[in-house]
This record gives sequence, structure tokens and C-alpha cells, in this order.
Amino acid sequence: MILSHSMKFDPSLTALRALKSLEKTGSVSRTAKELRLTQSAVSRSIANLEKSVGLLFFRRDVRPLELTEEGKVVVSHAHEIDKSVIALGERLEAFKRNKAGSVRIGSFGASASAHLLPELIQEFSQRYPHIEVSIQEDTDQGALVELQENRVDIAVIRDTADDFDRLTLMTDRLVALIPENDKLAEIDRITPSMLLNKPFIFSLGGSGPAILKWFDREGLEPLISHRIHQTYSILSMVKAGFGNSIVSSLSIPKNTQGVKIIALNPVSEFRVVLARKPLEVRSKAAGIFWDYAVRRTYK
Repeated sequence: MILSHSMKFDPSLTALRALKSLEKTGSVSRTAKELRLTQSAVSRSIANLEKSVGLLFFRRDVRPLELTEEGKVVVSHAHEIDKSVIALGERLEAFKRNKAGSVRIGSFGASASAHLLPELIQEFSQRYPHIEVSIQEDTDQGALVELQENRVDIAVIRDTADDFDRLTLMTDRLVALIPENDKLAEIDRITPSMLLNKPFIFSLGGSGPAILKWFDREGLEPLISHRIHQTYSILSMVKAGFGNSIVSSLSIPKNTQGVKIIALNPVSEFRVVLARKPLEVRSKAAGIFWDYAVRRTYK
């Protein structure tokens, strides 16, 4: 008999396990005892499976009972199915006991990846060593899009008015980078008009909109000569005299030799937050990470 594609074949685990046992025991009663079921439950499960495909899976006219050729084919697959189900159960139990899972975190660049996430992830991993945490670095807008499109579970971004659950990690601010041998390096605070006389190195690391907004407060625009992603590269270019720049203070590495870091006037501050979609937890692991970050912040 050839099964049509429209025919529903949905074998129960009870029937598959009953046939596996029946091949070994040759007896419905012993199979029922082995599976801790009633004899009627064993017989009914096999009969229902036989009826669904129109085939007999064991001979009822001999003792001990014997599987038919078709029954032996079912059992050969049943062994693999049973292994797979057991493995699935063990995997789910691992998730339940926090022994498995993954968390994808979007990061808007060096500010988060270098200064905020390492300690948080290290502490989390010590407590939950079996949960894998991965970071996907992007621009601030890129990390926001990844969060909106569910490509990450959680993102570290500049605070936004969008409807996200947010946890403030810290306050960051923009600062000016000036060559140490420049006259501006002697000034305590930099205003937008002071940066119009030299080429400007524009940061593409995520602070761009905030930088332009800072200039726009006085109706000014910087003379952008270079557009650079990495703060390390910006520092090198400022030191070499290619221009001045503005970056996030958190993105600045420890070694800034040859470059003076100067506060801005007016001050440009923003909150850095851990964000996730409200009421949407992609996995138990992602929920555990979020709850851990909340406890850590407010402890």
C-alpha cells in the first residue's frame, strides 16, 4: 500500500515504544508492564497506528507475538525517534535549569563594548556559565534597528523615546579632541564656534547626530574633512594634526598621548541604556540576563 500525501501519519510515542518493547518481549502483558501501562492502552495505541496507515505491525496468531515486516520498519525508525525525543527532553531540561541558552546583545560601539559590557557579561557568565552571550557591534542606529527587527535580544544604545524597556547603565557626554600643541588645548571648555577654523574629523561611531545637534544649537555646521568610525583612528589623526574632533567620552581609550581632551560648552550629555522590546522575551536566557542586569544596577 502506498500512503498518499494527503493521508495523515501521526504516530504516538506510546505506539512506537510499545512496538519496540513488543519486538523484545513478544507479549502485550510484558510490554504493558515494561512501559507501566495497561494492556488495553498498549493494544489500543498499536491498533490506532495500524488503522491510520492500513497495515498490520505484529502477528496476533502466534506466540510469542512477532512483528510483521512493516512492524520491523516502524521499530527501526522508532529507535531513532525515541533517542531524539529523549535528547530533546534533556535539552529542554537544561534550558529550564539555566544550563543552556543564548543571549544576543547589540552594542553601539566602543562606548559599550569596551567600557560597559565586559564587566557585566563576565559577572553574568560566572553565575550562569552555560548560557552563551554574544555581542554584535554596530552604530547606535544600527543596534536600534537590530533590536527592532529581533536580530538581537537586548541592545546597549543611547536613550530613545521609542517604546522599549530601558535600564540606565550610565551617563555619557561628548568631549572635544584637540592636538596638545594647538592653542585650543589651553582652553578649559570648547564652544562650537571655536572648532570652525580647522578641519573637523567626524565620528561615525554613533555620536554623529548628537555632534551635529551640538553645533546646530548655535546655528553652525562643522567643516567635515574626514569621516572615521574608530576612536583610535580619530585620536591618531588628531595627534597628527589632521583636524579636531568630538567623540563620546566613554569611547576614549586610556592612552591619549599627544591629544588633549576638553569639555564642551554647552555640555552635551546622554544616557546609555540597556533596552529590550517590552513584553517580548525571545528566550528564557534573555530574560535571565535582563533580570540579572536589573538586580546588578539596583543592588
